[in-house]
Amino acid sequence: MKPTDRSLTWWLGHMEALNPASIDLGLARVREVGERMAVLAPAPVSVIVAGTNGKGSTCVCLEQILLASGRRTGCTLSPHLESFRERVRINGIEADQATLCTAFEAVEAARRDLALTYFEYSCLATLFCFKAAAVDVAILEVGLGGRLDAFNIVDADVAVVTSIGLDHMAYLGDSCEAIGAEKAGVFRAGQRIALGAGMPDSVLAAAARATRSPMRWGEDVRLLAENNRTGVPTWHVEMDGRRFSGLPFGVLPAENCALATAAACAVDAVMGEDRVDEPCVHRGWSEAWLPGRLEAFNAGGRQWLVDVAHNPLGAAFLNVEIPRRFPARRVVAVFGNLHDKDSGAVCQALDGLVRHWVLVDTTGPRGLTAEELSNRCGGVECSVAGDLDAGLALARSLTEPSDVILAFGSFAVAQAARSRLTMTDIAHRPRGE
Repeated sequence: MKPTDRSLTWWLGHMEALNPASIDLGLARVREVGERMAVLAPAPVSVIVAGTNGKGSTCVCLEQILLASGRRTGCTLSPHLESFRERVRINGIEADQATLCTAFEAVEAARRDLALTYFEYSCLATLFCFKAAAVDVAILEVGLGGRLDAFNIVDADVAVVTSIGLDHMAYLGDSCEAIGAEKAGVFRAGQRIALGAGMPDSVLAAAARATRSPMRWGEDVRLLAENNRTGVPTWHVEMDGRRFSGLPFGVLPAENCALATAAACAVDAVMGEDRVDEPCVHRGWSEAWLPGRLEAFNAGGRQWLVDVAHNPLGAAFLNVEIPRRFPARRVVAVFGNLHDKDSGAVCQALDGLVRHWVLVDTTGPRGLTAEELSNRCGGVECSVAGDLDAGLALARSLTEPSDVILAFGSFAVAQAARSRLTMTDIAHRPRGE
């Protein structure tokens, strides 16, 4: 088979088979191939976004703000829910199969005998796509950690750390200080840095070493709710003496959108321009969205939310955000998670919000059965449904139209749930009653 005849499906299978280790930390391999491909500087300006939660939301809001300012953008997202194409966005649009296949051919030619991991291969293909498209700004979402993440071969001009929580502890450490030190590995001397709330000392110290004036949440970046006569909540953000007012209550979390706004202002500063104005920020907050991030569906006469929160920090965010969006609503959760996640702490973080839990199986090598999940989530009022379809049907039967059903947990559970919710027949009942 000639390289030009290979499909996207073929390339993805090739990537998976090339290196059996799904995670093989270290930058030597990917940097060597990146140098051969001349993609270590994929754009005139690069922004790298690390953190435990909120990276994707921050990236896509930054993308939309920059597009509104007239910049060409490349944006990475990881992992994907439905299609690999979600991982590579050029000017806000998922890359087509032909573009991706051309990039994979370039990686294959450059890697020679080096056995790259799936993520390393996809990282290099993404950087190739951005350089080939001549984007002005490359927005790079860290997959895991930061210091040893494949995208850290790029010396980014702007770095954002969204949040630090306990996750991936087998690779990153068993404390927020240790995990923060790994995430802070994306910092470079002279960078412009924006930090989310609750940063441990390891991140604050590393940021101070890299730059004298990191933008810190609550001090240099402030998000405040506005009072208005319409009853529709709006926000304003203050940073570096600038104020953006009347910002909409969008689909994505306002905290992440505020960090994206700080990063967009940093891009302006790096480029020596002043393009990011209030209309740009307003448009970015209005138009940014991601599948599986507080994604709302009306199906089967019920209000559903699908989210990929799978760790305690993500659950704590939902505990704040759902009442903000759906005040005084009863919440029933359909929950499935992976074996290496602290599911008990997830339940604790949502204590007082979720009135009843419907537990479902998660398949795959890291999967957790609903029965096993019930043992980890002891003390909560729950039903063990097993199969996801049974869980969705049970949740519907336990609720009224005024309630909210939260289907969340692992990416696999969120993907399967949103797939069912976009079908015309969910749990044998018609959608949109």
